[in-house]
Amino acid sequence: MAERECALCGAPARLPYRAPPAEMAPDLDMRPGEPARSTMRFWVQTCTRCGASAPDLTALPAAARAVMEGPAFAACRGTEPADAFLRWAMIARGCGQNAAAAEAMLQAAWLLDDAGQDGSAWRLAAIEDWGAPDGPQATLRQADVLRRAGQFDKAAALLDRGLPRDESVDAVAAYQHGLIAAEDRGPHSIASALRPPARRPHASHKPAPAKQGFWARLRG
Repeated sequence: MAERECALCGAPARLPYRAPPAEMAPDLDMRPGEPARSTMRFWVQTCTRCGASAPDLTALPAAARAVMEGPAFAACRGTEPADAFLRWAMIARGCGQNAAAAEAMLQAAWLLDDAGQDGSAWRLAAIEDWGAPDGPQATLRQADVLRRAGQFDKAAALLDRGLPRDESVDAVAAYQHGLIAAEDRGPHSIASALRPPARRPHASHKPAPAKQGFWARLRG
């Protein structure tokens, strides 16, 4: 097996980290439940030689070099867990991978939450990187990110942009509106917004066909 190397400098690089499956429901902003959420510090690795950060150092594009030569990257050389995510966000954004940059910024905000710090700036940066949501899942998620950042009016306006009529979407939107009205900036689980199934089938029953749609699958 060939040795894995950083694509930019050739230093040894480990395999991308694979988090364990979550056994608890995710938050409304899709932060995974435990045990996955406790492994975040392993999700992004930093090259010990050149300082590049990415989930997979072997897959970094050559354009990352230009990003790393900039003053913003040079100023983000900290060793706190969130710093690696911020560096990866800069690299991803500079290489045109805005969706990956948004995820990294939101993940950095989660780590700041864990450290008792305010991650609002990183949440708003994630919103900018995402751009306009392209469906109900993205709309509901971005509304939660805005709420967590204290942008209550923007979160409510986003929810009111004609979401499709769907039982699960309606339930999450209504729950989110309640949080917004209370100016609640805290984390909340999807399980709090979606009611569990009315009953569980007996083991002898055949499983029902899989429901279609992201939110339907979350409801079980």
